[in-house]
Amino acid sequence: MEQFFLELIIVIVLCAFQSVFGVGLLLFGTPFFLMIGHDFSSTLAIILPVSILISFLQITYKSQLNKDLILEYNIYTLPFLVIFLIFSIKTSYFDIKLSVSVLLIISSLLALMKNKIYSFKKYIRSYRKYILMYIGSIHGLTNMGGGFLSIFSSIINEENKYLSRGYIAYGYFIMGILQVSTIIFISRDILSLFKWYYLIIPCCIFIPCQKIFENIKNVLFIKVIYYLALIYGCISFILNFI
Repeated sequence: MEQFFLELIIVIVLCAFQSVFGVGLLLFGTPFFLMIGHDFSSTLAIILPVSILISFLQITYKSQLNKDLILEYNIYTLPFLVIFLIFSIKTSYFDIKLSVSVLLIISSLLALMKNKIYSFKKYIRSYRKYILMYIGSIHGLTNMGGGFLSIFSSIINEENKYLSRGYIAYGYFIMGILQVSTIIFISRDILSLFKWYYLIIPCCIFIPCQKIFENIKNVLFIKVIYYLALIYGCISFILNFI
């Protein structure tokens, strides 16, 4: 019973967070559920359906999307996501989480200092196709692509909170659909791990959370995104030594 209430609290808090910022469930839910005893597959089974639903609600609720950027995302991210997700599920001796967490910390710091380091922003835009391939690969391998997706989204969308959150929501939505489909295709047994009753939570809190989103200033929204990625990178780095 204690395990259930702990899961419930984590899901509620992260649902609220993701409903506002477009990110949270996979970013923080993954390490939290791993810490309380879940394996990677059961963790995905708990948080992926909820994350997909929130992302869908964000896409359909006053969302703004750049169609050219979305097409580019589909072409360069999704194939690598599927390939490396299958590789991750089939291979248990491949762990790059430490290096990914270090790179995420560095990327977050550079994003926060982008006004001083103008070349970072220019670099992201110039090599965005390769970065999209990296995001898909890392998310498939470790479920840690959300931090990079958030940073990438805010930069290519000129730090517009509506476009940034719309891009993040779409990215999470389509990656989540592919992850669930791939996992079920590989092993239908994982369906028994899904906890569909958690889908009630975003249905109840999503609309109230949009009032918070509307009242957040654009600059603050983008800074929160960068700090979330930085905090997640630090948490992931520490967890590698626990």
